[in-house]
Amino acid sequence: MINRQIYTTWKDGNRAKLTTSLRENKLPELKVGEILVKNLFVPMHGSFWLASHPDGLHPRIDEFMAGGGFVFGNGGIAQVVKTNEDPKMVREGDYVTVWGHVPCDNYDCYGCSVLHRYTECEYNQSGIIGHGKGSYDGTYADYTVLPRFSYDVCFRAEENPDENDLLPFMFTFLLADVRNALTRHPDAIRMPRLLIFGAGYSGMIAAYLFNNSSSTSKIFSIDVNSNRLDLIKDIAPSSIMTLLLDNDLAEQLNSTEQRIGFRGELRSAIKDIAVRLDDYFEGKGVNLLIDCSSGNTAPLWDNRDILGPTTIVIPFGFGSEYILLNKELIQCSGLNILMSRGVGNIRNRRETLNLVKRGGGDFIRKFMVDNSRQIVGLENVTDFIREMQSPPKSLSEIDHVYMDLR
Repeated sequence: MINRQIYTTWKDGNRAKLTTSLRENKLPELKVGEILVKNLFVPMHGSFWLASHPDGLHPRIDEFMAGGGFVFGNGGIAQVVKTNEDPKMVREGDYVTVWGHVPCDNYDCYGCSVLHRYTECEYNQSGIIGHGKGSYDGTYADYTVLPRFSYDVCFRAEENPDENDLLPFMFTFLLADVRNALTRHPDAIRMPRLLIFGAGYSGMIAAYLFNNSSSTSKIFSIDVNSNRLDLIKDIAPSSIMTLLLDNDLAEQLNSTEQRIGFRGELRSAIKDIAVRLDDYFEGKGVNLLIDCSSGNTAPLWDNRDILGPTTIVIPFGFGSEYILLNKELIQCSGLNILMSRGVGNIRNRRETLNLVKRGGGDFIRKFMVDNSRQIVGLENVTDFIREMQSPPKSLSEIDHVYMDLR
């Protein structure tokens, strides 16, 4: 059986640039515990654009390219067409949401076999579908082979869900990812004052979850895209304040050769953000900061003007090069920097499914699906990728998109 896939590989023999195209590949035979699915709806998000950028900007690009190329896609909604798994667990015709993360094969791995947090594998042998490192090909394809634990059934075949029912479940992997990050620290989600860098998919989910955690929640969101800021504010207009970041400043932060005098411009921008935060939070500091940006935004917040005692910081995006802990921050008692990756344990995944079915799906439809561009078919998706990468556009310029692969 032939499978069409969106494949990223080296553009030439020099291995200096990447290129993405549509290829045909033979599907492998299913092993015990695996299922074959027909992908239906698959979102495109920042990690793909970083990994497939001609310059390979993703911080784990060496893993992606370990085998000479990769088929991205660690999420989506799909239908089972063949199964080698226990029929009590999944049957042909069932609909599954793809989590993307795969445990290692070591029976004594505490991270994978006990905690079921596969990104914290003791052997560093767990994988993410579509992320190279010898893992399974991803969901940017007609069909995908999924191993045990990398998916969950969201509808049985006999439930006959329609398109409206299915669409929100293509985002459950991202919802679980952000929810896992916000709930790892026992106090994070209970904090009243949140600062979000980045108003894309992850930033919107963070705002939604945080706003619904308390009636006193106040959120301040910063992004370079005014449309995304308008959208995130619509989640809770009375509880969310936004700030449009100067595009030239953002470009300089992401530049490898910053212009002379930029350090002074950066200090001025930080002071401006601090003043606005102080006014909006009525003199109280930021309790929780989540950086969902795909750009290098850490220099805007890794300082004493933005962070304070007991601030919980979650660097969720992939674009920042480093976090600078100077002597002022080292002396900042209670400051907590929490790295959290992945869709979390089985409980978090199942609770995320329940959240989508009990109200979260309405949020996803309104703020994510309805405000994303639908592209039908792998050929049109591949054309869109070429358009975005010739020459490469910044992530803030790329539309939110999902694939319709039915």
